[in-house]
Amino acid sequence: MEMGERIKCLRLERGMTLEEVGEKVGVGKSTVRKWENGLIANMKRDKIAKLADVFNCSPSYLMGYEDTLTQDNAELLSDLLYDADKELLTYISKIKNMSEEQRQRIYGYVDSICEKRV
Repeated sequence: MEMGERIKCLRLERGMTLEEVGEKVGVGKSTVRKWENGLIANMKRDKIAKLADVFNCSPSYLMGYEDTLTQDNAELLSDLLYDADKELLTYISKIKNMSEEQRQRIYGYVDSICEKRV
């Protein structure tokens, strides 16, 4: 994945607008859009560092040199899994191995059960 794609994915995952990212990094929304679309190839190091801080990842992750976000994220996932019961983890593993169509059916079923409770 290219750096622009990573920036866009991280921004959308965090529910941030172009303007919000731009404000935190000290650039305009058009600059963030250009980064995401790959129109600015040579970003300054200080901007990459600020983006990494905004998204809580390493500059190396943003630039595509590593595949994991941060140690903090790995620890958070570990804590979540530690708190989950074994039966739930077994089902998560089963769902993970299903086809996309099967997963969507499971998600729909779970959503319908949750809606009935409300």
